[in-house]
Amino acid sequence: MEMLLMLPDEIVLEIFSWLPATAIQKFKSASDFFRTMPLEERHFVLKQSHNALLRKDPCFFLQPNSCKKYSAINEFHHFPSEKTSSGVPHNFLKFLENYPACRILASSNGLILGCSTKKNNQTELFISNPSTQSWFLIPTLNHLKEYPDSEINIAFECNSKDFMLFLFEVPAEWASSCYIVKFYSQEEDCFPYLHKKSPYFRPYIMAYTIEDGESRMLRVPKEARRGSHDLSCKMGIYKWGKVASLDGSMCLVRLRKCVFTIWVLIDYKSCKWKRVLKIRVRAMGIIEDEPIIVKGFIVMNGDCLVFATKKKVYSYGLSRENYRVVEEISEHQFDDDEVCFTCYSDTLRLCGDGATTLPLLQQSY
Repeated sequence: MEMLLMLPDEIVLEIFSWLPATAIQKFKSASDFFRTMPLEERHFVLKQSHNALLRKDPCFFLQPNSCKKYSAINEFHHFPSEKTSSGVPHNFLKFLENYPACRILASSNGLILGCSTKKNNQTELFISNPSTQSWFLIPTLNHLKEYPDSEINIAFECNSKDFMLFLFEVPAEWASSCYIVKFYSQEEDCFPYLHKKSPYFRPYIMAYTIEDGESRMLRVPKEARRGSHDLSCKMGIYKWGKVASLDGSMCLVRLRKCVFTIWVLIDYKSCKWKRVLKIRVRAMGIIEDEPIIVKGFIVMNGDCLVFATKKKVYSYGLSRENYRVVEEISEHQFDDDEVCFTCYSDTLRLCGDGATTLPLLQQSY
């Protein structure tokens, strides 16, 4: 602390811009000197948000995979080494608990994309920054008004200045010939029509180029297609490679009959994959009573498989530094429920124009 006080303000601000929002706020509340620093000015906020993109996500939310209209539970967890420096305000967790059926859909660069189902069956979408306790509402699509019980398939990605939000409207009836992709425009404050594509009833990955509107289907590995109709088979695609790496790719994770298999896409044009892992869950070194049942999984930070059993959450290293090292992260309270993960990194990033204070103090909604 004394060394920081002796440094020029510019250097102190540079050092602080590499800290998570939680650590910055702790410093600010503990010292009159840091309370006078311009830590809320736009230039510093943009720099801190940009630097956060170069760090690994230290935390994640865990919640039941099923959509429950009037009861939603969210748990917040850290990687063991990040408990003191990163986090989410207790007030925000209370907001998630008290706001009607509040569910986290995605997160990027410190912003949370959430939804809520009101008692009148109305679906509400919002973007929020838990660290700054701010939010703004997104217009509800006609598709969600017409089919309030439909599953929400959405992609959310942002940098330090802008964000992209894509919503995939799955046909309400199997006989429908296509699904629709819509892109949220903050400038227009609406979801203009973007793209329409016919469904393809096999395991595949759809790639879409934003600049020219072109799309193509990527074949998944033959081994991944075998047994894909098995009820125990679950698949997901995630970022692969070091955070902020220019040569990053994506990986395909399959869990079938208690066996994890991971492939990495090594050539986009030829759709060439390389298998990097195949291991039975009980061979990972987990000490639990048999049978060990995986209730959900994700690849975080491009190099770490994180998964939940019926009682606990574990990480399993995929990079050279921690390859095949298993670590218990925490326990959870969802028991037999299937769960889903949402990565999170606390930043000071602005929600956008029109953001207001999160309604934390309201007792009923």
